[in-house]
Amino acid sequence: MASDFGSDLRKLLAQLSAFPIGDKDYVSYFVNDSGERLIFVQKWGEGAATLLHSDLDWEPKPVKGFTTTMADTVTPAQKKTLENVSIDGGLFSTPMCGSTILGTDEAKWLDACYSASEPLRDVS
Repeated sequence: MASDFGSDLRKLLAQLSAFPIGDKDYVSYFVNDSGERLIFVQKWGEGAATLLHSDLDWEPKPVKGFTTTMADTVTPAQKKTLENVSIDGGLFSTPMCGSTILGTDEAKWLDACYSASEPLRDVS
Protein backbone atom coordinates (compact mmCIF):
# COMPACT_ATOMS: atom_id res chain seq x y z
CA MET A 1 0.00 0.00 0.00
CA ALA A 2 1.38 3.38 -1.01
CA SER A 3 2.08 6.00 1.62
CA ASP A 4 0.09 9.25 1.67
CA PHE A 5 2.81 11.92 1.60
CA GLY A 6 0.52 14.68 2.94
CA SER A 7 -0.62 12.59 5.88
CA ASP A 8 2.93 11.45 6.62
CA LEU A 9 4.18 15.03 6.51
CA ARG A 10 1.44 16.23 8.87
CA LYS A 11 2.32 13.44 11.34
CA LEU A 12 6.01 14.33 11.15
CA LEU A 13 5.32 18.05 11.74
CA ALA A 14 2.98 17.22 14.63
CA GLN A 15 5.74 15.12 16.21
CA LEU A 16 8.30 17.86 15.65
CA SER A 17 6.17 20.59 17.24
CA ALA A 18 4.06 18.53 19.67
CA PHE A 19 1.02 20.34 18.21
CA PRO A 20 -2.00 18.36 17.00
CA ILE A 21 -2.29 18.54 13.21
CA GLY A 22 -5.24 16.85 11.53
CA ASP A 23 -5.35 15.23 8.10
CA LYS A 24 -7.57 18.00 6.72
CA ASP A 25 -5.67 20.96 8.21
CA TYR A 26 -3.87 23.39 5.93
CA VAL A 27 -0.18 23.10 6.84
CA SER A 28 2.94 24.80 5.58
CA TYR A 29 6.56 24.39 6.66
CA PHE A 30 9.38 26.92 6.35
CA VAL A 31 13.05 27.06 7.30
CA ASN A 32 14.61 30.53 7.59
CA ASP A 33 18.21 31.44 6.77
CA SER A 34 19.22 30.77 10.40
CA GLY A 35 17.89 27.21 10.25
CA GLU A 36 14.88 27.99 12.47
CA ARG A 37 11.80 26.02 11.52
CA LEU A 38 8.27 27.41 11.30
CA ILE A 39 4.96 25.63 10.86
CA PHE A 40 1.66 27.26 9.89
CA VAL A 41 -1.54 25.37 10.72
CA GLN A 42 -5.09 26.41 9.76
CA LYS A 43 -7.75 24.08 11.10
CA TRP A 44 -11.03 23.83 9.20
CA GLY A 45 -13.67 26.24 10.50
CA GLU A 46 -11.47 28.06 13.03
CA GLY A 47 -11.23 31.83 12.85
CA ALA A 48 -7.50 31.97 13.55
CA ALA A 49 -4.54 29.94 12.37
CA THR A 50 -1.54 28.91 14.44
CA LEU A 51 2.13 29.74 14.02
CA LEU A 52 4.67 27.36 15.56
CA HIS A 53 8.31 28.50 15.65
CA SER A 54 11.27 26.41 16.76
CA ASP A 55 12.99 29.51 18.17
CA LEU A 56 9.97 30.02 20.45
CA ASP A 57 10.04 26.42 21.72
CA TRP A 58 7.09 25.58 19.47
CA GLU A 59 4.70 27.62 21.64
CA PRO A 60 1.53 28.09 19.54
CA LYS A 61 0.95 31.70 18.48
CA PRO A 62 -2.42 32.74 17.03
CA VAL A 63 -2.47 34.20 13.53
CA LYS A 64 -5.54 36.42 13.20
CA GLY A 65 -4.59 38.45 10.17
CA PHE A 66 -1.76 39.48 7.93
CA THR A 67 1.52 40.52 9.50
CA THR A 68 1.91 44.06 10.78
CA THR A 69 4.97 46.09 11.71
CA MET A 70 6.36 47.07 15.06
CA ALA A 71 5.13 50.63 14.44
CA ASP A 72 1.56 49.27 14.20
CA THR A 73 1.69 47.33 17.47
CA VAL A 74 3.63 49.41 20.00
CA THR A 75 2.20 51.80 22.57
CA PRO A 76 3.04 55.52 22.36
CA ALA A 77 5.57 55.10 25.20
CA GLN A 78 7.23 52.18 23.42
CA LYS A 79 7.26 54.19 20.19
CA LYS A 80 9.16 56.99 21.92
CA THR A 81 11.72 54.48 23.23
CA LEU A 82 12.10 52.96 19.76
CA GLU A 83 12.68 56.42 18.31
CA ASN A 84 15.59 56.86 20.73
CA VAL A 85 17.27 53.56 19.88
CA SER A 86 16.40 53.41 16.18
CA ILE A 87 17.48 56.74 14.74
CA ASP A 88 16.80 55.71 11.14
CA GLY A 89 13.42 54.18 12.08
CA GLY A 90 14.47 50.67 11.03
CA LEU A 91 12.84 49.00 14.03
CA PHE A 92 9.47 50.48 13.10
CA SER A 93 9.35 48.37 9.95
CA THR A 94 10.14 45.13 11.79
CA PRO A 95 7.47 42.54 10.84
CA MET A 96 5.23 41.25 13.63
CA CYS A 97 2.60 38.57 14.13
CA GLY A 98 0.88 39.62 17.33
CA SER A 99 3.79 40.07 19.72
CA THR A 100 6.09 37.75 17.76
CA ILE A 101 8.95 39.45 15.90
CA LEU A 102 9.55 37.99 12.45
CA GLY A 103 12.17 38.26 9.75
CA THR A 104 11.08 39.72 6.42
CA ASP A 105 11.23 36.31 4.75
CA GLU A 106 9.17 34.76 7.56
CA ALA A 107 6.55 37.53 7.24
CA LYS A 108 6.21 37.02 3.48
CA TRP A 109 5.81 33.26 3.97
CA LEU A 110 3.29 33.75 6.79
CA ASP A 111 1.22 36.21 4.75
CA ALA A 112 1.18 33.77 1.81
CA CYS A 113 0.00 30.98 4.15
CA TYR A 114 -2.68 33.19 5.68
CA SER A 115 -3.96 34.19 2.25
CA ALA A 116 -3.95 30.64 0.87
CA SER A 117 -5.82 29.24 3.88
CA GLU A 118 -8.57 31.88 3.88
CA PRO A 119 -11.28 29.55 2.52
CA LEU A 120 -10.85 27.26 5.54
CA ARG A 121 -11.50 29.93 8.19
CA ASP A 122 -14.85 30.46 9.86
CA VAL A 123 -15.84 33.98 8.88
CA SER A 124 -19.01 34.13 10.97
